[in-house]
Parts: sequence; C-alpha cells; structure tokens
Amino acid sequence: MNKNEILTIVEDYVKKGSIQDLSAHDFYHIKRVKDTALLINQEEKQDAFVITMIALLHDVYDHKFYPDLNIEQALFQLLEKLKVKAFIENETAKEICYNAANISFKNGKNNATLSMNGKIVQDADRLDAIGAIAIARTFAYGGSKNRLIYDPENQGLDTISHFYEKLLKLKDLMNTEVGKKIALKRHEFMKKNLEQFFAEWNIEDLHGEKI
Repeated sequence: MNKNEILTIVEDYVKKGSIQDLSAHDFYHIKRVKDTALLINQEEKQDAFVITMIALLHDVYDHKFYPDLNIEQALFQLLEKLKVKAFIENETAKEICYNAANISFKNGKNNATLSMNGKIVQDADRLDAIGAIAIARTFAYGGSKNRLIYDPENQGLDTISHFYEKLLKLKDLMNTEVGKKIALKRHEFMKKNLEQFFAEWNIEDLHGEKI
C-alpha cells in the first residue's frame, strides 16, 4: 500500500465520521487545516505525508469531547483498525499520532514538544480559529453548547468570551513565518468585527444617525 492509498483510506474514514458535525469541527474544518498546512509547507519543505496525516487525524478524538482518553494511543489503534499501520514506519506512525494528539490549544496550557511537521499543522489549525470563518465557527460551537451570544452579567459563560479567552491570543503563538503573516491579517479582521459587535450591542453605531 503506497502513501496516497493510505491517505485516501484515512481521509474517507475521517470524512464519514465528521461530515455532520455541528460543533465547527466538521470535515471542512479538517480539509482547510490540511490545505493550509500544505500551503505553509511550500515554504517549510517538511514531510507532506506526515503533515497530511496529522491534519486528517487531529480532531478525530478532540480533548474537549474525550477528556479522559489517551488520544495518542487511540489514534495508534485507529491506524491498526484501518489496516494502514503495517505500511507506515513505526517511528513515523508515532510522530503522526503524538502530534495529532497534542496540537490543540488546551486553554493555553499545552506544553507538548511538537515536531516541525506538527508545528505546521498546529499553525494551520490555529489559523482556522482566526478570521472570518473563525467567527462563524465560534458562534456555531457556542450554539452547539447552548451558550448565549453575549451575556454582560455572566462573562465567561457566553460565546463572545471565547474570543478573549483564546482566539485573540493565537496570533502570538504561531510557529512559522507564513503562519505569523496570515495570522496578523486575520487577527485584525477579527478585532474590527468585535469592535462593530460592541458598537451595535451598545447602540453606539446609531449615535448621531437620523432615525
């Protein structure tokens, strides 16, 4: 079995399991992460196969939904279940599973040491949490958790709080130069969106307007 065949099997499995996801971790998120990681890799020139595998697997067992699971081990077992593990060198499989299990933000407390392949995918995953699509994903995730859009009396329990707890911090956590450039542009867009949100929330955008 060659690498392209392995990738097809893994991608088909991931797509079937995530296509109906309503928490903003659907297959199209995974595809954007994969495509963005490969774009970054045009500059970084690392292992495209490993990068693609990490990207495809990084949300199969998200720690938010599987907090007590040994995700690295579960991913290793998944490769065996899909009958592709035998065609991947053991060290490569370990790199894929370790990095896929450890690229997430985890409230800013993730101190895992990733390979360069993993860092590229981490940048791509974080870039999908900054910008216009990130705004849509954030409210989709908040809705899936029955959170209010904004609650000034219970900040931290609403969706808007997520921007300040995580998303606005991401531009300073990028690993690659390409990632940093893209992140800065998307970060500024997100800030402007929040400024407009609060202007509308406080009716400030109507001051001086003729009604």
